[in-house]
Amino acid sequence: MKTKPIKIVLKRAAQLSPLLMIGIMAVLYITVFRHMTLEQILEYTPAEPIAAAVVILLMYALKSMSYFFPMMLIAAAAGAIFPVYIAIPLNLFGIVIMATVPYLLGKYIESEAVDRLALKYKKIDMIKEYSRDRQLSGAFFLRIISCLPYDIVSLAMGSLRFDYKKFLLGSFLGTAPGFILTTIMGSAITEPLSPEFLICAGAEVFIAIVSALAYKLHKSRAAK
Repeated sequence: MKTKPIKIVLKRAAQLSPLLMIGIMAVLYITVFRHMTLEQILEYTPAEPIAAAVVILLMYALKSMSYFFPMMLIAAAAGAIFPVYIAIPLNLFGIVIMATVPYLLGKYIESEAVDRLALKYKKIDMIKEYSRDRQLSGAFFLRIISCLPYDIVSLAMGSLRFDYKKFLLGSFLGTAPGFILTTIMGSAITEPLSPEFLICAGAEVFIAIVSALAYKLHKSRAAK
């Protein structure tokens, strides 16, 4: 008879553990990584290429559990450390890690957890709009407009049981353009007036403007 309450407690602990882990990572960021700069990341990254790549991927894993951690800073660091032809695939793999970890954790919590998150993030209702028949386009749209923390979107989509392939493909396509541009900018960080740096910076500004307009259009349509 006692085993049933124990199972209930264990189930509840498993459901709450993703949110607890995000909370721990948030505290870790605030106390340790809050003021981290690109120079500090480069300073603490090993000189040995394989070890450096592992550190970069571990940073993406850390980012996947903390929306505070600046993912573009990691992408720029990879671009500054490695040649572009290595840095871009490394950062693209980082997208997979960054999206997958909270998605899998989200599958352990019930969909009601999304309602609890909605109390803090009002825009999270947008995710529910795409949870049935527009999962790929929804994942793409929410990534490209960046209106919600990256890990929160992944956590909610996992909790709402988005198809993983559609979720990952949409997330990848929506995130990759900015990552590629930031990687190239990182490779030219010592020459901020170089053509490649200025072109990529301009392209990022253009994407940000288009994304903001797309989000406003979405809000206006939803209000009708």
